[in-house]
Amino acid sequence: MLWLDKQVYRTFKVVNNNIVIVKDSNGREMIAIGKGLGFKKSKNDIVYPEEIMKTYIYLDRQKNLNLTLFEEVPFEVIEVSQHIIDYAAKTLNQKYNVNLLVSLSDHIDFSVKQFREGNNTSKLFNEEIKRFYEDEYQVGKCAIQYINETLHVDLPKDEATSIAFHLIVASQEKTNIETRELLEGVNSIVNITMKYLGNQIDEDSLAYSRYIIHLKFFLSRIVSHQTSNGSIEVTNIFGQLVTKYEGVDRCIHEISEFINGKFNYRCTDEDCIYLMIHIVRLYELQRKDDTNG
Repeated sequence: MLWLDKQVYRTFKVVNNNIVIVKDSNGREMIAIGKGLGFKKSKNDIVYPEEIMKTYIYLDRQKNLNLTLFEEVPFEVIEVSQHIIDYAAKTLNQKYNVNLLVSLSDHIDFSVKQFREGNNTSKLFNEEIKRFYEDEYQVGKCAIQYINETLHVDLPKDEATSIAFHLIVASQEKTNIETRELLEGVNSIVNITMKYLGNQIDEDSLAYSRYIIHLKFFLSRIVSHQTSNGSIEVTNIFGQLVTKYEGVDRCIHEISEFINGKFNYRCTDEDCIYLMIHIVRLYELQRKDDTNG
C-alpha cells in the first residue's frame, strides 16, 4: 500500500464511478479510488491528485482481482473501510494491498445491510480470535465503534472478530479456509495442552504468549506446506525432558496425532522438541504458582 507522489495521472481503465486504473509518468499501473473519480472519464483523461482518496500499486498477481465488487458498495462504506485499514496498518505495523479493501468493504456492506433488515449473522471463531489474536481483535473493536458512529448503525461487539479475521487473512496472505484451519488447529492444541496441565494455564503469562506465537508459526508453516530444516540435535533433549516431566510425552503424542489427522503432516523430532520446550515452560510456571499459592 502506497501513497503516490503528487503528480498528474492518465486514465487507463475506468472500473466504475469511484475506481479507476491509472498510469503514472513511469507507466506504472495504479488503482485510484475517489468519490466520482471515474464519472465521465475516458482512457487517457487526466486524473488530478486532489480527486484521489487512496491509491494502490496494481501488481500483476492482482490483475484478475474482481474490482467490480465495488459497484454495489456505497462509497461511504469504501471510505470507512479504508479508514479502518489505515488505522490497522499503523497500529499493527502491517502493509495491506487492495485485496483487503475489496473484502473488507464487501463484508461491512453486507453486515450493515443485514443489521438494517433486522437480521443477525453468526460470527465464526469469536473466542479463538479474542484469545489468540488480541491485537487484531482490539483493532476490530475500534473499527466497530467507528462503523457505528459513521454509518449510524449499531453492529454488535462480536462483529469485531469478523473485522479481525479479515486483517489476519490479509496479513498472512492465506485464504479464508487456511486461516480458519489455523485457528481451529491452535485452539485444539491449546485444549490438549490444558488437559495435560490440569486445565490451568496463565493466559497472561509470557510463556503462554510465546507458546501461542510458536503454534501460529508452526501451523502456518504446515498449512503453507513448508518443511522443517532439522537444525537441532534432538535425541538427548527429548530423553531428558521425557524423563523429568512425567506425561509430557503423552501430551506431545496426542498433539502429533491431532496434527497428522487434521493437516496430514507427521511431526518431526525437532517439531516435538520445540512443542515440548514450550509445554515444559507452562508446566514450570504452573508449578511455581501452585507452590507460591
